[in-house]
Amino acid sequence: MRMSATMVILAAGTAVGCNNSLYGGGGGGSGGGCTPTATQVCMTGSTFNPLNLAIAQGTAVTWKNDEGNAHTVTSATGSGDTYDSGNLIGNATFVHTFATAGTYNYYCKFHGADGSPPTGMHGTITVN
Repeated sequence: MRMSATMVILAAGTAVGCNNSLYGGGGGGSGGGCTPTATQVCMTGSTFNPLNLAIAQGTAVTWKNDEGNAHTVTSATGSGDTYDSGNLIGNATFVHTFATAGTYNYYCKFHGADGSPPTGMHGTITVN
C-alpha cells in the first residue's frame, strides 16, 4: 500500500511539473512554425531568432511565438523606444514599427532579464 501511495504522489508531481503554468502555456507543441526573415523574429525555446536584426527606419518588425510557452517582447531599460507585447502564447504575434534610427535592445520577461544590455533571452534591432 505504501508503494502505491508513493507512485500516485510522484505521478501527480510529474503532471503538475509538465503544466508549465509559470510561463502561461500548456507546455510545448502549439506553435505553427516560424521562419526568420528580414523583418520577422521567431521565439523558440529561450531564444529570439535572429538575435540581431538590421532594418531601415520606418520598418515594422514582427515577432512570432513558435511554441506553447509564453514569451514577451519588452524594450530594455535605456532603449530609445518603449514597447511591451504582453504575454504571447502559441502562434501569437507582436508588431512594432521603429520610426527613429538607433539601436534597440529588448528581452523576454520570462526567460531574460532587463539591463543594458539585457541578458538571457534577448535581442537587438539596429535601425539605419
